[in-house]
Amino acid sequence: ATCDSEVLELAFSILYDPDETLNFIAPNKYEYCIWIDGLSALLGKDMSSELTKSDLDTLLSMEMKLRLLDLENIQIPEAPPPVPKEPSSYDFVYHYG
Repeated sequence: ATCDSEVLELAFSILYDPDETLNFIAPNKYEYCIWIDGLSALLGKDMSSELTKSDLDTLLSMEMKLRLLDLENIQIPEAPPPVPKEPSSYDFVYHYG
């Protein structure tokens, strides 16, 4: 059973008339963030959920790493390396037990 405080964190309402609302409870935090960010974008507002902040932090971290590599004149390939062939046998896997 989900406790009331967890449900409250996943609840949101859309007010479409002074006396009319649509009330929602997202099934999980991820879906809640997606809905809140989507509705914010439709309203022309900033997307500010924890999910968006986490995604932006990841992108900024990657951008910083790429810039640092560029400062060191390390070439970044345009295409990913080829995927190696599968091994002819998987006998190198050890099973402990």
